[in-house]
Amino acid sequence: MLLGVLSPLEIVIIVAVILLVLGPSKLPALGSSIGQMLRGFRKEMKAIEHDKQQEADRRGEIDVTPKDEPKHGRPG
Repeated sequence: MLLGVLSPLEIVIIVAVILLVLGPSKLPALGSSIGQMLRGFRKEMKAIEHDKQQEADRRGEIDVTPKDEPKHGRPG
């Protein structure tokens, strides 16, 4: 992602600026909010993938319901 583009020094500078702007007291709340957002995003992505898979399965589904055929065997 983006971390491959940024050097370690640039990452340290960005973190330092965030600390200065927000202050250390707001960082846990910010981290929690970002974590909740990412979890929700991943959950929705999995749901979309699941829906796509179900739709693909439905299109390729074969009807295996038995037909009304006479039963073979001895009459009872």
